Amino acid sequence: MSYKMENITPEIAIIMSVYKNDKLLYIQQAVESILNQKNVNYLFFMHLDGKVNSVVMDYLNKLQHSNKIILSQSILNNGLSNSLNYLIDKVLIIPNIKYIARMDSDDISLPERLSKQVRFLENHPNIDVLGTACKEFGSSFSLEKKFLPSHHDDLVKYSICRCPFIHPTVMFRRKVFDDGNRYPTHTTFTEDMAFWLELIYKGYKLHNLPDVLLQYRLEDNTMHRRKGLSKAKSEFSLRMGYMFLLNQVSLKNILLISSRYIFHLLPPSIMSKAYKYLR
Repeated sequence: MSYKMENITPEIAIIMSVYKNDKLLYIQQAVESILNQKNVNYLFFMHLDGKVNSVVMDYLNKLQHSNKIILSQSILNNGLSNSLNYLIDKVLIIPNIKYIARMDSDDISLPERLSKQVRFLENHPNIDVLGTACKEFGSSFSLEKKFLPSHHDDLVKYSICRCPFIHPTVMFRRKVFDDGNRYPTHTTFTEDMAFWLELIYKGYKLHNLPDVLLQYRLEDNTMHRRKGLSKAKSEFSLRMGYMFLLNQVSLKNILLISSRYIFHLLPPSIMSKAYKYLR
């Protein structure tokens, strides 16, 4: 399989999953934000995870006229992890792809996002996974700017109790997936968190840029999706296990992990207020 754009071989693959509950306007904004990226050569892989409505399907079909977009679809909804793993396998067929970037179907990448990430990775060959800061929007509890720790050692400590990346900002070095790593499909609700902790455990190096390179959409009903006993148990078990594996055992971490367990059991109205302090 060979892809070229204007006689230039792409070095970046962007992977994005779309499913039936995604809104057309949000998808359009996400797609346009990738098509408007500056100074990079890329292929944009989108996977439809099961059936989508006809309006979304019509829009996505029209996109296939672009030589930058590769569209695929599964008959059934298999979940985000399976969709991303499917796309990763497709990307790895192309030998010239050096970097694989995530995108979500309801967020907006700023025009210089990919070029800044590639430039950093080119200049820092020791870094395997690179995220960025973001601007949240769309809800009453959105942050104007959200920053995470930058350096690997700080991210290791941070990850025991909180997520080290804003997932749709992440760019991977290809070797992460050439080594056989994939998003876990055996966890409940915490696939991305489980993936970051597994990569840390295996010795991959993480970093976050302080630049705001993505607009991250939140909605006032976001808290409804993040509450519940099953999610609380899943996250608690995952974090406690990796706290021991990564030699980060402390009373502080145990208390912080426990506080997140309680957080997922709170009423959504209280979760929204607590969210700013637990992320």
